[in-house]
Order: sequence, then C-alpha cells, then structure tokens
Amino acid sequence: MLKTVLIGSLIGATLAAALPAPAQAETPIEIRCRGALSFMGNTIVRKEAVRAVGAKASVHVRPFCMGVQLNDFGNAAGLGKTIGANPVLARALARSGFRTDDVTNIKIDGNSVTLYVHRE
Repeated sequence: MLKTVLIGSLIGATLAAALPAPAQAETPIEIRCRGALSFMGNTIVRKEAVRAVGAKASVHVRPFCMGVQLNDFGNAAGLGKTIGANPVLARALARSGFRTDDVTNIKIDGNSVTLYVHRE
C-alpha cells in the first residue's frame, strides 16, 4: 500500500512538473512595445543597404521600450556585425552609449537612418 502511494505521488509530481506554468499577464507597456516592434519589423533591411550608409547620412539612435522584456529580435536580427562594420553607424551608436547588439530595428529612408535600440 505504501509503495502504491509513493509511486502515485512520484507520477503526480512528474506530471505537475511537465505542465506549463500559468502565463503571466502582460502589462499595458509590454503590449504597446510588442505591437510597435511588430509594426517596425515589417520591413526587411538587406546587409547591402546597411553597408551603403555613408558619411553624409543622418543617423538617429532611438531608445525603444527600455527595461521591458521583448521576445522578438526585430528586423535588425542578424545585422549586428554589418552595423558594427559600418563606421558611420558604429560611431552614432557609441556616441549614444549603445552597442550593435542593442539594435532591434533599423529603418533606412533615403539618406536618413534610424537605429532603434533596446535593453532590458
């Protein structure tokens, strides 16, 4: 009888551990940040376009949803090395106190570049 109870307890504990934890309710700021991030990430930016940003470009570094956890890498995912290799973009980030891996989104519009940066 004791064996049956112990085995039942072990099975119950194993099943309970396998169940997903209840989801945390998102705060209004998290919902707004996620929505804005998905809107910004609709444009694909090619490495060639990042490489082509020249010295005459107007580069803006915009902090985005600082301190909020985001589970999305934006449209700059995979462009960190390319952004860092561009001296104009790297200099703008350094002046603002950010690194290339802080960039979540990038928008290139003619001679204007906006780097959206995020840290948790």
